[in-house]
Amino acid sequence: ALFKQYGIELSRKTMSDWILKSATLFEPVIERLKQNLRQQAVIHADETPVKVVQSDKAKSYMWLYCTGTDSPRGNNPIPNIVLYDYRDSRAAMCPVDYLDGYSGYLQVDGYQAYEKTAATLVGCWAHARRKFIEAKQAQGKGKSGRADMALSYIQKLYGIESKHK
Repeated sequence: ALFKQYGIELSRKTMSDWILKSATLFEPVIERLKQNLRQQAVIHADETPVKVVQSDKAKSYMWLYCTGTDSPRGNNPIPNIVLYDYRDSRAAMCPVDYLDGYSGYLQVDGYQAYEKTAATLVGCWAHARRKFIEAKQAQGKGKSGRADMALSYIQKLYGIESKHK
């Protein structure tokens, strides 16, 4: 639409070729970012399904690997790096191949594919919290128990974290 605005006619193939050529030119940059990512003490990872038009596979996946903080780098010694890895699978080989022997801490949601990596897996409070919410709902209205205590502790941890951001 933008090109047509200026009277320039481009085929989809031409624009697709531009994307492929650009991707090739950026490969060294991506490889350097991957190397830097794998040197960090902690990596966060997740995967999500993506629908691909005209694909033989019902589902493909975008795997995300990141490190850093929620804010610009500033004085933070940890670089903000976010990398995406498109795969047609959710198999363990995807993070194993991408992380290539990474042995630091890998924060994930508990999906078993990450267990095949060389990393030390660490959990995510948001995912753990959901389980306690489910337990609280199962204990019935007006009743309190261990789930309430756990949710209270998690809330306190969130408070501490927000003070130190």
